[in-house]
Amino acid sequence: MINLSKNIKVSAVNLKSTEPKYEHTSWTGQVIQRLTGIQYYELDFTMTFNTKDRSEVLAFIGEYGQGKAFEISLGHLSTYVGNQTGAVNCTATLPSGNIVIPTNTQQLGIGELIQFSNHKKIYRIIARTNTSLTIFPALRSNVQAGEMIRYNGITLNAVLKADNDYSMPITTIVEMKFSATEKF
Repeated sequence: MINLSKNIKVSAVNLKSTEPKYEHTSWTGQVIQRLTGIQYYELDFTMTFNTKDRSEVLAFIGEYGQGKAFEISLGHLSTYVGNQTGAVNCTATLPSGNIVIPTNTQQLGIGELIQFSNHKKIYRIIARTNTSLTIFPALRSNVQAGEMIRYNGITLNAVLKADNDYSMPITTIVEMKFSATEKF
């Protein structure tokens, strides 16, 4: 998890789900949608700081600017606001590629974000019952029976994009924009 001092303000955070898909209308009028690649998240954020505090931002760029992954909190998106209380666990061992996750009794809602304790990929719940979750995208990694499903405190594991512009204006207050891609 990146730990910046309170002298560095992270703002204008935008999380975008990239879902490569196409849509086609058949000659019968039926709309067909197909996914053509792997879903991942992209993150844009701005760091604002006084020039005298630039060494902290330069250290961030130095450490993560060459493709090293970092974890960042999703702020309000990582704070759970639904009805679930207590732990939610997967009740069966599942290989990667599955979308239906058997669980203990839970009340997680459709549209909520989750992670598994053994890997950092973020999944979205697209359907549910009291004892199962259907997720998007399909599992990217195996899940073990009894593995905890995180629904609060979600973090994004990301790498800075190669096309970030690390130029720093010579002003008293500096604002730098960054873009990152989910790493899983």
